[in-house]
Amino acid sequence: MIGFEVIINKKSLVGGIQDGVISVIIDRLALDDRNYLAINFGGYDKETDSHTVWLDEELPINNTITVKVIELSSNEIATSLQNRANRENFVKVPSNIGLEVTVREEVLSAYIRKGSIHLIATLLNDKDKCEIFVDFVATECMDSEDSPKKYWYKNALQLGDSVTIEAKKITKMTI
Repeated sequence: MIGFEVIINKKSLVGGIQDGVISVIIDRLALDDRNYLAINFGGYDKETDSHTVWLDEELPINNTITVKVIELSSNEIATSLQNRANRENFVKVPSNIGLEVTVREEVLSAYIRKGSIHLIATLLNDKDKCEIFVDFVATECMDSEDSPKKYWYKNALQLGDSVTIEAKKITKMTI
């Protein structure tokens, strides 16, 4: 089956579902008292009608995260977590921290003063068909405007591709 390998500072975690969807989501939130950086890696199995979470935790700044699209066997899949992270206990992230994403040598960055940034890698396994996408979305709330500014990048991925994400000081939006 096709799945994801998530590598954070040389620590690897593998997940996949034969018939369902898996996703890796990195959130950078800066809204009022909610100000954090987090990663979630999980999925939904259509056959068993169940949700699985392999990773759900705070993401330290200046780490490199790589999401690889890989072929894997069921015995390589990580054990599901029993407890989810409590985002209320996460360390507040400095306002100048954003995300830099590299997809096939294309480098994109997102930085917001108030709003949210999300990197979403999604893999849909449906019998003999597999669809894989990466979305990089930023929403910036401006006090002087009624509606937020939205930025969006989307690309299809295939077996062997990887996406690299860095949470670090960003000074300009290139998404």
